[in-house]
Amino acid sequence: MQISRLRFGVPVVLLAAFAALGPPPAPVAAQAAGGGTLLVAEPFTGAAADPRFQGFGSACLTGAPAAGGLGDGLHPLAACGADRVGPVPPAGGAPFGFLELTDAANDQAGAVLFDQALPAVEGLEVTFDQYQYGSTTPDAPADGISFFLVDGAGGLSAPGAFGGSLGYAQKEPGFTADPPFIPGVDNGYLGIGLDVLGNYFGDWERRGDGCATPSPSGTAFYVPAPGENMVTVRGPGDGTEGYCFLTATTDNLTSTGPWNSTLPGELHGPLTALPPGADAEEAAALLEPSKRTVTVRISPAPAPHVTVDVDFHDGAGPVQVIDFPAPEPVPETYKFGFAASTGLFTDVHLIGGLTVRSERPLPMLELVKEAGAERAYAPGETVEYTYTLRNTTGVTVPDVAVVDDRIADLDCEATTLAPAGAEGDTVTCTGAYPVTDADAEAGEVTNTAEATGDGGRVVSNAASVTVAVAPGGEPGEPGEEPGLAETGPSPAAAALLALALAAAGLALLRSTRRAA
Repeated sequence: MQISRLRFGVPVVLLAAFAALGPPPAPVAAQAAGGGTLLVAEPFTGAAADPRFQGFGSACLTGAPAAGGLGDGLHPLAACGADRVGPVPPAGGAPFGFLELTDAANDQAGAVLFDQALPAVEGLEVTFDQYQYGSTTPDAPADGISFFLVDGAGGLSAPGAFGGSLGYAQKEPGFTADPPFIPGVDNGYLGIGLDVLGNYFGDWERRGDGCATPSPSGTAFYVPAPGENMVTVRGPGDGTEGYCFLTATTDNLTSTGPWNSTLPGELHGPLTALPPGADAEEAAALLEPSKRTVTVRISPAPAPHVTVDVDFHDGAGPVQVIDFPAPEPVPETYKFGFAASTGLFTDVHLIGGLTVRSERPLPMLELVKEAGAERAYAPGETVEYTYTLRNTTGVTVPDVAVVDDRIADLDCEATTLAPAGAEGDTVTCTGAYPVTDADAEAGEVTNTAEATGDGGRVVSNAASVTVAVAPGGEPGEPGEEPGLAETGPSPAAAALLALALAAAGLALLRSTRRAA
């Protein structure tokens, strides 16, 4: 039995439709126009979310019915508390829910962490909706929301420091006699700050400690903060070292302020209140003007670049607001998270509509192909093939199909794969191939199969099998190699020759003894 087998162990969430297949061409890695492989798709609208997300602090799902307190540390992403502050979406709001990082109470800190490595080799595209609004201190809204990436080789069990560090960078809190130095997120790679208040821009509180190049505003404390309404980016860091300022949406990167934002709109939304008794659907509609859709892209190596687009939903569409070289070295895998907090100043911070995909397609399905028996076939016989396709992703893969370069019609028991490890994560297909005279002349038949899904964005490994074909139209026995043409003497003639040689040798031996 000959099996071609490769493993690609990358979990993902896949939602899409696969176009109908015509007659099978030679297999190639299918790709949908303008898109890579969908790795995560979580709208956060329901009463539950992808279990690979973990909440931290005040992070919760407004789609779930209200529950008790969440505590300060890591917890399963679940319901929000019953006593929330500000114009928050009502609890139990599925299917019109959101990921709530904080309500508008003082001194809240919330994050959501995706502690599962995603491949970096083909680039990354992350799109999400963010909502910052509803401050109870409207003259000075809260800090902002961060999206951050860490090196996937390490763990991700807690965010970094909050406040102006936005859950990514380190921080030595000011205004106290002997403040503790709070580390940034472990194995940090890139922190994108959607910085409403503006402190993430500066190195006050020892952000960027140990960096050769400081923030343009340095370590001074500013009122108002130096980088309000900016997208600010900080680079790799671990513990209390690094998280250096990289760039920001400003037309002034010198050390002399002011530092004016070049964003064409406001990150902070206009909603200040919800009508009494508004249900979840009404709240979602009223939140639309406060929605800002953000897309972060990291191009594939070599020399990857990072771009950030923001759609302010003002009719202008997505606008690229920043473009810079990705920090080197680029990790082999990423993990990611979101964070936000309140302090003396407050806001409601929400996330929705999250998708994560590679920039170019990735193989995410495992295909194993087998022939019916290990034997030599003859022309006119049929080779029976079995194709076993397994989902290696974290959630359902719909509309998968297997294509073989020699067999037009394959029969599959199902076209949807359950998440890896669940019942139904494997599907079996069968196909038959009639052996021809041309195959007998070639002495073998090799055919190759490949599986696709998600509109061609998901591909499997290529699986090939070679079977022997006996010449002369005679099938071989199981396990028997095809016969070879006889080019030497027959067995009988060989035996007679051996006897003659033995007799001649014996006669020569006797003659030699007499002569002695």
